[in-house]
Amino acid sequence: MLPEVGRGDYAARMTVVGADLPPSTGRAAVWCRPPRSAPEGRRPSSGRSLAILGVLAFFYVYAVAGGTLASVPGIPWPARLPYLVICAVGVGYGLAIIATAGRPRVRLMMRDWGLGGRPAAKVWLGLAYVLPLAASLVAGWTLRAAGPFPTVATTPLAPLVGLLGPAAFVICLMLARVSSLRAVKKAIVNGRAPSFTVSSDRAWWWDGEAWANVSAAAPESAVRSPDTNHWWTGRDWLPLPPRPITR
Repeated sequence: MLPEVGRGDYAARMTVVGADLPPSTGRAAVWCRPPRSAPEGRRPSSGRSLAILGVLAFFYVYAVAGGTLASVPGIPWPARLPYLVICAVGVGYGLAIIATAGRPRVRLMMRDWGLGGRPAAKVWLGLAYVLPLAASLVAGWTLRAAGPFPTVATTPLAPLVGLLGPAAFVICLMLARVSSLRAVKKAIVNGRAPSFTVSSDRAWWWDGEAWANVSAAAPESAVRSPDTNHWWTGRDWLPLPPRPITR
Protein backbone atom coordinates (compact mmCIF):
# COMPACT_ATOMS: atom_id res chain seq x y z
CA MET A 1 0.00 0.00 0.00
CA LEU A 2 1.43 3.31 -1.04
CA PRO A 3 1.12 6.31 1.26
CA GLU A 4 -0.63 9.46 0.19
CA VAL A 5 1.68 12.24 -0.92
CA GLY A 6 2.24 14.99 1.65
CA ARG A 7 0.12 18.07 1.12
CA GLY A 8 3.15 20.29 0.62
CA ASP A 9 4.23 18.22 -2.42
CA TYR A 10 0.89 18.20 -4.25
CA ALA A 11 1.49 21.30 -6.35
CA ALA A 12 4.91 20.19 -7.53
CA ARG A 13 3.92 16.58 -8.20
CA MET A 14 0.69 17.15 -10.08
CA THR A 15 2.41 19.22 -12.78
CA VAL A 16 5.15 16.67 -13.52
CA VAL A 17 3.47 13.28 -13.15
CA GLY A 18 3.89 11.47 -16.46
CA ALA A 19 5.87 14.33 -18.03
CA ASP A 20 8.82 12.01 -18.83
CA LEU A 21 6.65 9.26 -20.30
CA PRO A 22 6.12 8.90 -24.07
CA PRO A 23 2.62 9.55 -25.35
CA SER A 24 0.39 6.51 -25.21
CA THR A 25 -0.16 4.67 -28.50
CA GLY A 26 -3.49 3.35 -27.26
CA ARG A 27 -6.84 5.03 -27.12
CA ALA A 28 -6.70 8.44 -25.45
CA ALA A 29 -8.49 8.78 -22.15
CA VAL A 30 -11.73 10.72 -22.15
CA TRP A 31 -11.23 13.94 -20.19
CA CYS A 32 -13.67 14.89 -17.48
CA ARG A 33 -13.34 17.69 -14.97
CA PRO A 34 -12.69 16.86 -11.31
CA PRO A 35 -15.71 17.21 -9.02
CA ARG A 36 -16.04 20.69 -7.57
CA SER A 37 -17.26 19.54 -4.18
CA ALA A 38 -14.76 18.37 -1.58
CA PRO A 39 -15.23 14.78 -0.35
CA GLU A 40 -15.93 13.95 3.27
CA GLY A 41 -12.83 14.39 5.40
CA ARG A 42 -11.25 16.94 3.06
CA ARG A 43 -13.63 19.85 3.49
CA PRO A 44 -12.31 23.00 5.15
CA SER A 45 -12.78 23.19 8.88
CA SER A 46 -15.38 25.60 10.24
CA GLY A 47 -12.62 28.00 11.24
CA ARG A 48 -11.08 27.92 7.77
CA SER A 49 -14.50 28.35 6.16
CA LEU A 50 -15.09 31.45 8.26
CA ALA A 51 -11.67 32.74 7.22
CA ILE A 52 -12.58 32.27 3.56
CA LEU A 53 -15.87 34.10 4.08
CA GLY A 54 -13.95 36.87 5.82
CA VAL A 55 -11.61 37.14 2.83
CA LEU A 56 -14.59 37.38 0.47
CA ALA A 57 -16.22 40.06 2.62
CA PHE A 58 -12.96 42.01 2.73
CA PHE A 59 -12.60 41.62 -1.00
CA TYR A 60 -16.02 43.09 -1.77
CA VAL A 61 -15.29 46.14 0.38
CA TYR A 62 -11.88 46.38 -1.28
CA ALA A 63 -13.37 46.14 -4.79
CA VAL A 64 -15.77 48.99 -4.03
CA ALA A 65 -13.26 51.16 -2.16
CA GLY A 66 -11.42 52.39 -5.25
CA GLY A 67 -14.63 53.38 -6.96
CA THR A 68 -15.80 55.23 -3.86
CA LEU A 69 -12.58 57.21 -3.66
CA ALA A 70 -12.68 58.05 -7.36
CA SER A 71 -16.38 58.87 -7.67
CA VAL A 72 -17.12 60.80 -4.46
CA PRO A 73 -15.38 64.20 -4.45
CA GLY A 74 -14.42 66.06 -1.32
CA ILE A 75 -13.96 63.09 1.04
CA PRO A 76 -11.91 64.40 4.00
CA TRP A 77 -8.53 62.80 4.71
CA PRO A 78 -9.55 60.91 7.89
CA ALA A 79 -12.45 59.33 6.00
CA ARG A 80 -10.18 58.41 3.08
CA LEU A 81 -7.64 56.60 5.26
CA PRO A 82 -9.60 53.33 5.82
CA TYR A 83 -10.25 53.05 2.08
CA LEU A 84 -6.59 53.64 1.27
CA VAL A 85 -5.49 51.00 3.81
CA ILE A 86 -7.94 48.46 2.37
CA CYS A 87 -6.71 49.18 -1.16
CA ALA A 88 -3.08 48.84 -0.10
CA VAL A 89 -3.70 45.48 1.62
CA GLY A 90 -5.59 44.06 -1.36
CA VAL A 91 -3.02 45.17 -3.94
CA GLY A 92 -0.16 44.02 -1.71
CA TYR A 93 -1.66 40.56 -1.35
CA GLY A 94 -2.21 40.27 -5.10
CA LEU A 95 1.34 41.38 -5.88
CA ALA A 96 2.68 38.88 -3.30
CA ILE A 97 0.90 36.05 -5.13
CA ILE A 98 2.31 37.18 -8.48
CA ALA A 99 5.84 37.62 -7.05
CA THR A 100 5.83 34.06 -5.64
CA ALA A 101 4.23 32.47 -8.73
CA GLY A 102 7.39 30.51 -9.50
CA ARG A 103 7.69 29.00 -6.02
CA PRO A 104 5.64 25.77 -5.88
CA ARG A 105 5.62 25.55 -2.08
CA VAL A 106 4.16 29.04 -1.60
CA ARG A 107 0.43 28.52 -2.09
CA LEU A 108 -1.26 31.58 -0.48
CA MET A 109 -4.72 29.96 -0.18
CA MET A 110 -4.55 28.44 -3.68
CA ARG A 111 -6.16 25.22 -2.44
CA ASP A 112 -9.06 27.14 -0.90
CA TRP A 113 -9.94 28.52 -4.33
CA GLY A 114 -9.70 25.03 -5.90
CA LEU A 115 -6.48 25.91 -7.72
CA GLY A 116 -3.16 24.14 -8.08
CA GLY A 117 0.35 25.49 -7.86
CA ARG A 118 0.86 26.27 -11.55
CA PRO A 119 2.58 29.65 -12.04
CA ALA A 120 -0.03 30.79 -14.57
CA ALA A 121 -2.86 30.02 -12.14
CA LYS A 122 -1.10 31.94 -9.38
CA VAL A 123 -0.58 34.94 -11.65
CA TRP A 124 -4.29 34.99 -12.51
CA LEU A 125 -5.19 34.70 -8.84
CA GLY A 126 -2.88 37.63 -8.09
CA LEU A 127 -4.49 39.64 -10.85
CA ALA A 128 -7.87 38.80 -9.30
CA TYR A 129 -6.80 41.06 -6.42
CA VAL A 130 -5.12 43.76 -8.51
CA LEU A 131 -7.47 44.24 -11.47
CA PRO A 132 -10.68 44.76 -9.44
CA LEU A 133 -9.20 47.87 -7.87
CA ALA A 134 -8.31 49.19 -11.31
CA ALA A 135 -11.80 48.33 -12.57
CA SER A 136 -13.50 50.07 -9.66
CA LEU A 137 -11.29 53.13 -10.11
CA VAL A 138 -12.27 53.29 -13.78
CA ALA A 139 -15.92 52.97 -12.76
CA GLY A 140 -15.50 55.75 -10.21
CA TRP A 141 -13.81 58.10 -12.66
CA THR A 142 -16.55 57.35 -15.21
CA LEU A 143 -19.19 58.37 -12.67
CA ARG A 144 -17.32 61.56 -11.76
CA ALA A 145 -16.97 62.54 -15.42
CA ALA A 146 -20.70 61.93 -15.98
CA GLY A 147 -21.71 64.73 -13.62
CA PRO A 148 -22.22 65.67 -9.96
CA PHE A 149 -22.25 62.62 -7.69
CA PRO A 150 -25.74 63.21 -6.15
CA THR A 151 -27.19 63.28 -9.65
CA VAL A 152 -25.21 60.37 -11.12
CA ALA A 153 -25.80 58.16 -8.07
CA THR A 154 -29.42 57.65 -9.15
CA THR A 155 -28.58 56.80 -12.79
CA PRO A 156 -27.96 53.34 -14.33
CA LEU A 157 -24.22 54.14 -14.28
CA ALA A 158 -24.09 53.94 -10.47
CA PRO A 159 -24.00 50.09 -10.22
CA LEU A 160 -20.68 50.18 -12.10
CA VAL A 161 -18.87 50.92 -8.82
CA GLY A 162 -20.37 47.89 -7.11
CA LEU A 163 -20.26 45.44 -10.02
CA LEU A 164 -17.19 46.12 -12.15
CA GLY A 165 -14.65 45.17 -9.46
CA PRO A 166 -16.34 41.90 -8.41
CA ALA A 167 -16.85 41.00 -12.08
CA ALA A 168 -13.11 41.40 -12.71
CA PHE A 169 -12.41 39.14 -9.71
CA VAL A 170 -14.74 36.38 -10.95
CA ILE A 171 -13.29 36.48 -14.47
CA CYS A 172 -9.70 36.27 -13.19
CA LEU A 173 -10.65 33.42 -10.84
CA MET A 174 -12.20 31.49 -13.73
CA LEU A 175 -9.07 31.98 -15.84
CA ALA A 176 -6.94 30.82 -12.89
CA ARG A 177 -8.97 27.61 -12.67
CA VAL A 178 -8.63 27.00 -16.41
CA SER A 179 -4.86 27.48 -16.12
CA SER A 180 -4.63 25.11 -13.16
CA LEU A 181 -6.50 22.37 -15.06
CA ARG A 182 -4.51 22.71 -18.28
CA ALA A 183 -1.51 20.57 -17.24
CA VAL A 184 -3.73 17.89 -15.71
CA LYS A 185 -5.91 17.72 -18.81
CA LYS A 186 -2.88 17.54 -21.10
CA ALA A 187 -1.35 14.65 -19.14
CA ILE A 188 -4.64 12.71 -19.24
CA VAL A 189 -5.55 13.34 -22.88
CA ASN A 190 -2.01 12.58 -24.10
CA GLY A 191 -1.97 9.28 -22.23
CA ARG A 192 0.82 10.28 -19.83
CA ALA A 193 -1.31 9.96 -16.70
CA PRO A 194 -0.86 6.60 -14.94
CA SER A 195 -3.85 4.24 -14.90
CA PHE A 196 -4.89 1.95 -12.06
CA THR A 197 -7.14 -1.06 -11.66
CA VAL A 198 -10.14 -0.18 -9.50
CA SER A 199 -12.72 -2.60 -8.11
CA SER A 200 -16.27 -2.49 -9.47
CA ASP A 201 -17.54 -0.88 -6.26
CA ARG A 202 -14.79 1.79 -6.52
CA ALA A 203 -13.74 1.04 -2.94
CA TRP A 204 -10.37 -0.61 -3.74
CA TRP A 205 -7.46 -0.12 -6.11
CA TRP A 206 -4.62 -2.51 -7.01
CA ASP A 207 -1.13 -1.34 -5.96
CA GLY A 208 0.70 -4.10 -7.82
CA GLU A 209 0.82 -6.50 -4.89
CA ALA A 210 -2.47 -6.18 -3.02
CA TRP A 211 -5.75 -4.33 -2.96
CA ALA A 212 -5.64 -0.97 -1.17
CA ASN A 213 -8.65 0.74 0.32
CA VAL A 214 -9.56 4.01 -1.42
CA SER A 215 -10.48 5.61 1.89
CA ALA A 216 -7.07 4.76 3.41
CA ALA A 217 -4.51 5.42 0.66
CA ALA A 218 -4.07 6.72 -2.87
CA PRO A 219 -1.42 5.90 -5.50
CA GLU A 220 1.61 8.12 -5.08
CA SER A 221 2.04 8.54 -8.83
CA ALA A 222 -1.61 9.28 -9.62
CA VAL A 223 -2.52 12.66 -11.06
CA ARG A 224 -4.14 14.86 -8.43
CA SER A 225 -6.83 17.44 -9.09
CA PRO A 226 -5.69 21.05 -8.60
CA ASP A 227 -7.59 21.31 -5.31
CA THR A 228 -5.83 18.13 -4.08
CA ASN A 229 -9.13 16.43 -3.29
CA HIS A 230 -9.30 13.76 -6.02
CA TRP A 231 -7.00 11.45 -7.99
CA TRP A 232 -7.25 10.13 -11.54
CA THR A 233 -7.78 6.38 -11.95
CA GLY A 234 -7.27 6.36 -15.70
CA ARG A 235 -11.00 6.61 -16.37
CA ASP A 236 -12.47 8.95 -13.77
CA TRP A 237 -11.78 10.70 -10.45
CA LEU A 238 -11.84 9.17 -6.98
CA PRO A 239 -11.68 11.09 -3.69
CA LEU A 240 -8.39 11.18 -1.83
CA PRO A 241 -8.36 9.80 1.73
CA PRO A 242 -9.35 12.15 4.56
CA ARG A 243 -6.68 14.54 5.73
CA PRO A 244 -5.03 13.74 9.07
CA ILE A 245 -6.72 15.47 11.97
CA THR A 246 -4.41 18.09 13.44
CA ARG A 247 -4.75 19.09 17.08
